[in-house]
Amino acid sequence: MTTPAGWYDDGSGNRRWWDGLQWTEHVVTGRPAPGGESTASEPRVQEPTASEPAPEAPVPAVPITPPADAEPAPFVPPYTLAGQMPAPAATTSPAGMTYPAYGGYPAASWPVAPSPQPATGVPVVGIIGLVAVVIGVVCACFPVIAIAGWALLAVGFVMSLISLFLRGRKWPGIAGLVVAVVGAVLAAAVSFLVLATSSIAENGDSPFAAPGDRPSSEGDSSTGREDPSTIEGAEMVPFEELEVGDCLPLVEYTDDDVIFDLPVVPCEQPHTDEIYLIFDVEDGEFPGDDALGVTASDGCLAAFESYVGVSYDVSELDYYYYQPTKSSWNHASDRTVQCILFSYEEVTGTLKGANY
Repeated sequence: MTTPAGWYDDGSGNRRWWDGLQWTEHVVTGRPAPGGESTASEPRVQEPTASEPAPEAPVPAVPITPPADAEPAPFVPPYTLAGQMPAPAATTSPAGMTYPAYGGYPAASWPVAPSPQPATGVPVVGIIGLVAVVIGVVCACFPVIAIAGWALLAVGFVMSLISLFLRGRKWPGIAGLVVAVVGAVLAAAVSFLVLATSSIAENGDSPFAAPGDRPSSEGDSSTGREDPSTIEGAEMVPFEELEVGDCLPLVEYTDDDVIFDLPVVPCEQPHTDEIYLIFDVEDGEFPGDDALGVTASDGCLAAFESYVGVSYDVSELDYYYYQPTKSSWNHASDRTVQCILFSYEEVTGTLKGANY
């Protein structure tokens, strides 16, 4: 219910014009004579009927127009319901200026924008990123699907990072980033261990080079299971450093022996073996032990006569060879075959041009 426009006592003993919404600057000093009537242009306020409950104090008064020769009677200002009557307070403008209310009555207040409520939801992007990171870490630990796991881990990391800039709770994004970093380190360590273990298992006890069908020695000249490095005058030489003309003592190897080097002795010292040819086989995929053995045997046989001086069929000497293993072929790029002459009796000096 609004109060119609009219002259009302503003509480300071003066009458001020109320335009129906707010006080104006038009003021009439002095008190109006009692019993005055309002002008025709100023409508009266209808008194509440018996069927309508009377509003609580303060009760609005009917505006009156004072007669020309009498002072208008005092009039109460516009009323508001008791439950809606705010306490008199100063009004502050947006610029920080304060305006006092008239005569203890409330003035219009500046509208205040409601403060934004903090977001309480959880971003879907953060949840998806966290799930992607967890799955990616698990997949990255398995070599078969490691590539897919690392890709999923990267996607989850990006989504978790994006979720930090969205409204809502931040814990999924933070958790996703932490799991991504820790999981990446863990997955890298697991992958390294798996690869290292696979490499060791593949190499295992495989020799660097495998001997061919070596002839059996006669007599008691074999050193048996004696450690080759303990042979008098012997120097252990790796396969890649062996040279044609190197003399070797008799050493019986078994299939379980791991051979990375051979004992080399001076040729003036009694020995049974001598390297007479070193050549490389054709590069490519590992052909297999049997196929590689055939290639090595054919190459050694072809060079036998030119080194010894007589053909293999009439010679008293024999030969054997060392060929690459699958492990040395794949991991050390070994393609070298060492052809070795073998005498059934110990000799001194070189076997080159022996002619027997």
